[in-house]
Amino acid sequence: MKNYKPADVRVVGMFGHRGSGKTSLVEGLLFNAKVTSRLGSVESGSLTLEVDKEALERQTTMAVNVGFAEWEGCRIGLLDTPGDGNFWGATNRALQVVDGAIVTLSAPDGIEPITNRAVAALRERRVPFAVLVTKLDKEGADFDEVVEEIRGDMAKNAAVLSLPLGEGANFRGVISLLDEKAYLQDGETTKLGDVPADMADAVTSAREMLIDAVAAADDELAEKYLEEGTLTAEELSAGLKQAVQAGSLVPILAGAPASNVGSRVVLEVIKAVFPSPLERPALTGYTDSGQQEMVERAADPEGPAVVQIFRTYNDPFAGTLSFARVWSGTLSPGEDLLNTRTGVSDRSSHIYLPQGSTKAGTEVKHAGPGDLVVLTKLKNSHTGDTLAPKGNPTFLPGFREPPALLSFGLSPEEQKDEEKASAFIHKLCEEDPSLRFERDPETKEMLLGGLGQAHIDYVVARLKSAGIEVTLREPKVPYRETLRSAIKNIEGKHKKQSGGHGQYGVCMIHVEPLPRGSGVEFVDEIVGGAIPRQFIPSVEKGIRDALRRGPISGNEVVDLKVTLFDGKYHRVDSSDMAFQAAGRKAVRAAFAESKAKPVLLEPYMEIEVSCPGENMGDVMGDLNSRRARVGNMTTEGKRGRITAAVPMKEILRYTNVLRSITSGRGSFNMKFDRYEEAPPNVQEEVAASYKAAEDED
Repeated sequence: MKNYKPADVRVVGMFGHRGSGKTSLVEGLLFNAKVTSRLGSVESGSLTLEVDKEALERQTTMAVNVGFAEWEGCRIGLLDTPGDGNFWGATNRALQVVDGAIVTLSAPDGIEPITNRAVAALRERRVPFAVLVTKLDKEGADFDEVVEEIRGDMAKNAAVLSLPLGEGANFRGVISLLDEKAYLQDGETTKLGDVPADMADAVTSAREMLIDAVAAADDELAEKYLEEGTLTAEELSAGLKQAVQAGSLVPILAGAPASNVGSRVVLEVIKAVFPSPLERPALTGYTDSGQQEMVERAADPEGPAVVQIFRTYNDPFAGTLSFARVWSGTLSPGEDLLNTRTGVSDRSSHIYLPQGSTKAGTEVKHAGPGDLVVLTKLKNSHTGDTLAPKGNPTFLPGFREPPALLSFGLSPEEQKDEEKASAFIHKLCEEDPSLRFERDPETKEMLLGGLGQAHIDYVVARLKSAGIEVTLREPKVPYRETLRSAIKNIEGKHKKQSGGHGQYGVCMIHVEPLPRGSGVEFVDEIVGGAIPRQFIPSVEKGIRDALRRGPISGNEVVDLKVTLFDGKYHRVDSSDMAFQAAGRKAVRAAFAESKAKPVLLEPYMEIEVSCPGENMGDVMGDLNSRRARVGNMTTEGKRGRITAAVPMKEILRYTNVLRSITSGRGSFNMKFDRYEEAPPNVQEEVAASYKAAEDED
């Protein structure tokens, strides 16, 4: 395996909505770079990087798949990411480790929810990207229409970098405006040719617009362009690279990845335009997990090693595989490194450059800045962890995982499988930290949380593949509770005498509501030793314990200020347990007060729906029936987009609803927005359901 300097390395992610051609593009890049001898296909399941049985069967990416290609003296690390909001956790982690991105956008479908979400995340991290308009060989594809949509709604600074040769059934290749060559498709093979005569005027016009955009991004180039009326090929290439890396320009490319059309031009753009690790800002971290002292790490092979794990995969044969990016330094197998989160040492016995899995990858003796690697058999490190030398450590904060949106009760169909199911799900949570798995502290029921129905279904399918059948119960809406009014002078008294030492503790509290999102604030105003100092934390613990289960729904109570201002104690009978009990009783007494006015808070989701224009009315009507508050409606080309805030309770099963309304042509993305007071009928319904469940127990 050839050694590459950081200047000759690229790390590029594929982002875009489900079905927009990300995986097909990766297959095309690998094929053009001669990594594979045949063009992989999503439909046939003949993919190079995908090893997950469920993903292959469903024809959708559910985790980050990693590979690499060598192209004209450059090694390109490739990350294929999920385009479904159910698996956004994996996509988000990939976003943190790339230096450049290709955003795929289906021409027949236009901009879709995950397209916007990915672009927003790339902009937030200042990752340069290009947009590849895909499926130009499909009926209804209109490149010019999509370009206008991109410029109007996603990237006003976008400029066309390649033009399609034909559209729909007549789509046969692309023309690169950089080298003014036609890339014609002959089966799976791409052949270079001259620009067809009937495209000469269109190419000249488009190239002038590209030069305008590049010159506008740089004062020196703008001055030269005004003086001479053009730019040399070298000036155009250098100016384009500078503008893209600065975020001043977004290239638009044309293609049909499933047929390998345009993929070679994408390789050229990645090499010529996207940054190497040396051209990205230095990595900012900390000297330890306390995050007190900041440190910068350049992409220097001679510097201290900084290695960040972005994916964990538990291979049934190879064991734990840790996919990581090397940010700085040089990594060698068998090297002792410090997990800077835990302070525990770890080592990898082998290092691979992955091609989907270790079997298809290449074992290497060292890896440097920008390399995407697989580390085998790490024992003490997981996704998000940073490995660094003990003598010169660097800590990078872990990835921000999106909160779980749905939670289901889960139980094995056979009691004997409970421990096996629990252990298996814990392993899946290591692979995907956006999953949440816990037991209800009172009922001991297993609870599985995820980012949507498909996320949960994937776990169930993986369990079934392992021979474990489980039953899901209806998703639990994470309601919250609070008080509308302040309650003063509430007593919590715990007194018990049964021979010998008794139990005694009294606390007096005020409770008052706080603004939404404030959580719970505990204030200690005890003076004069009314409660000894060592028992104040006991009262607080009892109060917080009681607030975990509100009287309306049994859910957490939030947005309250609880002030402890007085109390009583007994020199012999008072104890930690007694004052915990007093704190719990005080909270329950506060809720029992008629003035308290407890209220249920329900979660609202921000939803973005993309659908064919002819379905907009039906989708709107359905959303309104679900108590939605519509924020925005737009129509671009043949598709419409609706953004709204909707109570979570109303859209738990929205996937099937939207599929029915749009005949499978609609899609949506949602994320948590805020909590609001539930209307009286919802509060009554939830309270009645909770009471019935309590009565059964």
